[in-house]
Amino acid sequence: MAENPMATSSSHTRTFKRLLVACALPLSLSLMMPAPAFAQDTIEQARERFMEGRAFYDNDEYEKAAEAFLESYELSGRSELLYNVGQAYRLAGKLTDAEAYFQRYLSELPGAPNAGEVADTVIEIQQAIAASMATLNVTSSPEGATILVEETRERCNAPCELDLAPGTYTLIASLPDFDQTRQSITLEARQREELAMTLRAAVQTGRLMVQSDLSGATLIVGGQSYALPLQRAVEVEAGTTTFAIRGGGADFSESVEVPADDTLTLFIPASAMGQGGVFSNPRQSAALGLGGVGIALGAAATIMGMQASTTYDALEQQQNAFGGVNRELLDTGISQQRTANGLWIGAAVSLLASSGLFVWDVFASGDDEPIAPSEEPAPRRSDAPVELLD
Repeated sequence: MAENPMATSSSHTRTFKRLLVACALPLSLSLMMPAPAFAQDTIEQARERFMEGRAFYDNDEYEKAAEAFLESYELSGRSELLYNVGQAYRLAGKLTDAEAYFQRYLSELPGAPNAGEVADTVIEIQQAIAASMATLNVTSSPEGATILVEETRERCNAPCELDLAPGTYTLIASLPDFDQTRQSITLEARQREELAMTLRAAVQTGRLMVQSDLSGATLIVGGQSYALPLQRAVEVEAGTTTFAIRGGGADFSESVEVPADDTLTLFIPASAMGQGGVFSNPRQSAALGLGGVGIALGAAATIMGMQASTTYDALEQQQNAFGGVNRELLDTGISQQRTANGLWIGAAVSLLASSGLFVWDVFASGDDEPIAPSEEPAPRRSDAPVELLD
């Protein structure tokens, strides 16, 4: 339990107990008054929790008493019970909680007979808290992290100094491009403490989509295995990522650059997997890239052509029905057809360029003659006289 600067003598405590009983007696009687049937169960529960709180309070179990009184308040809505909650927390040494509930009591019942007394108690508690405040010096690596005290919602930018009441706190440090870090610390009254918080750089991720015409193969990346064809892209750490394709007669691995917050899509034909790396040859890399672009453009052209066909069907129906067509719809159809034609041209150019690069690579590879291993040269002999040393 935290140190209580407002600890009272046993006779003083008994006086407060009598005050508690006196304030609570009208409340207890009101809880036992007749009530509508639909509220009877709730009132009964509130009365039971109140009586439990009284028993805990008489046995000096103040925290349990405060919790029971608070539950009774939530069930009954009787603001008088907030005084009991504050009194129990005060005697338990939890001055911050005591002040909060006394303040709520004064806010909800500003005309209470003991309002002046409670206001004086609040001032005493505030003075006691100020006298017992602990000081916490917080630093962060890297500097400049925003520090949040979870319990009090206080904030500061490290390095900074926080004055906190005795108790246990959780501090959260955050900084752009770094992962949040949390640390807990317990402070005693008038204690000076230092807390160093270290943040780790946030790991940026991207997505890798690998497809192949090889059946029965498995993609291995980041220590995880995925059956090909993939149903969705795999999330990996951005930057250089190494993956492998195993099974189906393939034993292939390669390293690629995965962009942050984006998807890298690759199609690796089975024919390329036995050549030690599809991306080790720049011509092959360019050919594959252009081939992928051509396929994508062809798919987009097909979709756009279907949309244009649908538009022209609608125009034909308008012509047959009304003897004319909607000018805007006609312009839309023409635009769709032109876009589809452009996409088809782009797809054809990309596929032709990809085929040309593959042919070039085949012929260029045939020109590379293997280098025969050279014989190890015989040691060279010299006819010069050798000077013998003494």
